[in-house]
Amino acid sequence: MPESSLPPPPKHGGSRGFIAAAVVMLLLMGGLIYWKVSGNKPPPPPSPPPKVASQKAPVLEQPPPPPPPKQEVEEAGTAKVATHHGTYHGHSGCSGTCKGAATGALRSALRGRAGQARGCYERALRTNATLKGRLVVNVRLGPQGQVCSASVGSNGLGDPAVAACVAQMFRSGKYPAPEGGCVDTAVPMNFVPKS
Repeated sequence: MPESSLPPPPKHGGSRGFIAAAVVMLLLMGGLIYWKVSGNKPPPPPSPPPKVASQKAPVLEQPPPPPPPKQEVEEAGTAKVATHHGTYHGHSGCSGTCKGAATGALRSALRGRAGQARGCYERALRTNATLKGRLVVNVRLGPQGQVCSASVGSNGLGDPAVAACVAQMFRSGKYPAPEGGCVDTAVPMNFVPKS
């Protein structure tokens, strides 16, 4: 018979290749286990947030008396800011007769807040497209610009939810300090749908 021209089968060198592969696999598995064990240490507990003194405006059980006649009025587009002097018995520099005067920065901040309060009106327009009218918010500010009180003086809108939302917007603000102590302000706003 003729001999085949096929090459002879390769000779196996024993188990050296198998042993080398097993050693590499064991090293990889050991490294993976080490990495997992050393990487799963619990993170250090987060440091507690710094304590911030909360300055909430006092909530009065009875609204302050209506302000006396206006002494100073400034135009603000659809919002005017009027300042008054009056008597009030409250907290943190807000008690007694307010003899302060609103600064330009304070009037500007109140007009800005009136502009932000339009969001309360815009939300109400989604359910009542014919809603319009004038709303006046009376705000008493303490000597450092803190809100002593904010209440609805008149509600020509006829929507108590909008009035409450707007009054809350003024209560939640921090304003520039008035000159000479606390000050009473009246912020009229005329709400009409944008066309």
